[in-house]
Amino acid sequence: MTSTTHILIGGPSGSPSALQHSPLASARLRLAVAATAAQELDQKVSLGERTPERVDRLIVGKIGANDIQTRRGLWLAEIERLKGLGARVYLDYTDHHLDNNSVMTDFYLAACELADVICTPTRELKTALVEHFKIQCQIAVVPDLLEYESVKPKKALVGAAPVGLWFGHPTNAKFLAQFIDSHLHALTGHSLAIVSSPQTLDILKRHKFSQPPTVGIQMIPWSVQAVAQVAERTDYCVIPSDCNSPKRYASNNRLITALALGLPTLATALPSYSEFDDNFATIGSEEAHDLLKHPEYHSQGCERFQEDGMPAFTRPKLEAQWHSLLR
Repeated sequence: MTSTTHILIGGPSGSPSALQHSPLASARLRLAVAATAAQELDQKVSLGERTPERVDRLIVGKIGANDIQTRRGLWLAEIERLKGLGARVYLDYTDHHLDNNSVMTDFYLAACELADVICTPTRELKTALVEHFKIQCQIAVVPDLLEYESVKPKKALVGAAPVGLWFGHPTNAKFLAQFIDSHLHALTGHSLAIVSSPQTLDILKRHKFSQPPTVGIQMIPWSVQAVAQVAERTDYCVIPSDCNSPKRYASNNRLITALALGLPTLATALPSYSEFDDNFATIGSEEAHDLLKHPEYHSQGCERFQEDGMPAFTRPKLEAQWHSLLR
């Protein structure tokens, strides 16, 4: 009898291959890899909110905040039903909702109780679950896929003045606004390419800056391809955040993407970035201050990551990890 795996994810049922093109990062960088690994083990893979009558394995993706009041009950009922029929439940836990009183917290509290395996993208998130929430089931660290090839760092500025890159979700835009406000003098003469959705620009416009920013801003709609294309014409990347916010356990995907694309990077020293301390400059440090002046002299961190760190985030490496979990 064919072994079966279902991926519980928002939206209609579809082909597992569609996950590779999803705008949802956790679907594209995590669930797509899991689906491929399951198929390589000759498992029949299905996905969507409609679940089969019974399956051998259930991978629970990110539920999201949309219509959470209704979907929380439906998802938990399906997880409990399939587990009762013998399914092994894998919860893909990519944001620390147990440490953040969000609309999704109640769902994840219950889902963690039902899970046989919890998959986290970083060891720091695993540690937080073990130390603060006494999770008893297996917790496996499976990093996000790095979806870009390495690009050699530039040895000279692309133009007359430094050009920075920021890319990401609008929920991180407030950190960018705060960074600009606290670096008004250092960013004088710079320009900043922002690869995101239009909401990010709206957030920047509404921010009450202490002085009018002089940094030039260019908005580019986000896509996987746009991030790589814009990186070619920028000199450095900036990834500000807040070590006291719920996002302190965020995936390290933005950092490793910037390093893979050859961009010297200044970032907030989040717990999930700790294994890459030698690869980026911590915002507020003397190194970060100098990087803003002369990004072309700060390529060593990228080079070290590309040589030593990148293999852990490749598709073959991650599929092998999923193979061991899904056998």
